[in-house]
Amino acid sequence: MNQNEIVEWLRERIARDLQSAVDTVDPDATFDRLGLDSLALLAVLGDLASELDIEIETSVLFDHPTITALALHFASTSN
Repeated sequence: MNQNEIVEWLRERIARDLQSAVDTVDPDATFDRLGLDSLALLAVLGDLASELDIEIETSVLFDHPTITALALHFASTSN
C-alpha cells in the first residue's frame, strides 16, 4: 500500500470506530484528538498490521501520532 491508500484505510477504519463520516476524520489530528482511547487505537493498529501483513510495535504511535505520520512511516518502510 502507498501512503494515500494507508491514509484512506486508516480514516475509514477510524470513522467506523467513531461512528462518524470519513470526511470528519482529520488525518493530521492526533489520535487522541480524534477521540480514540488506547484500546480502540490498539485495535486499529492490530487491524493495520493484518492489512499490511507486518508486525507493528505499539511504540510507533509515540513517534507517529497522526494518520498522516503513521501512513508516511509505513509507506516509506515498505519500499
